[in-house]
Amino acid sequence: MNDSGPDMLYALQQELRSLESVHSALEAESLALSEGDVANIETSIQKKEAALANHQNIMGQRPTTTAEHASDPDIGVLQDHLAALANQCQALNRHNGTLISKLSDRTRAALNVLQGTEESALLYSASGVTPAGDKGSRVIGKA
Repeated sequence: MNDSGPDMLYALQQELRSLESVHSALEAESLALSEGDVANIETSIQKKEAALANHQNIMGQRPTTTAEHASDPDIGVLQDHLAALANQCQALNRHNGTLISKLSDRTRAALNVLQGTEESALLYSASGVTPAGDKGSRVIGKA
C-alpha cells in the first residue's frame, strides 16, 4: 500500500471546498437575478467566474486515480458528495440561465415599446389618425 490515498483524500477535500464556493456564487447570482439587482448581478457573476477558475485549477491538481483509491470508502464518500454537489450546481446554473432569458425577454419587450417597434403598439399615426387599413378592433392598452 502506498501513500497516494491521503493525497487523493486531500485533493478531493480541496475540490469539495472549491465546488462549495461555486455553489455559493451560483446561489448569490440566482438571488441577484430574481431581485433584478444589476449591481449584485455583476458582482455575483465575477465571483462565480473566479470560483469556477479556482475550481478548475484545483481539479487539475488531483492525483491519478488508482485501484487503491477505488476501494477506499472515504474516497468513495467524497466522490459521491462531489457528484451530488456538481449536479446541484448544474441545476442551479440552468435555473439562472432561465432567469437571464426571462430578464432579457422582458428588457427586449420594454425596448420595443419604447422604440415603437412593437406591432400592436401603433394606435395612431404621427398625424393623429388611425391607420387606413385597420377597420377591425384596436388595442387600447397593453399590460
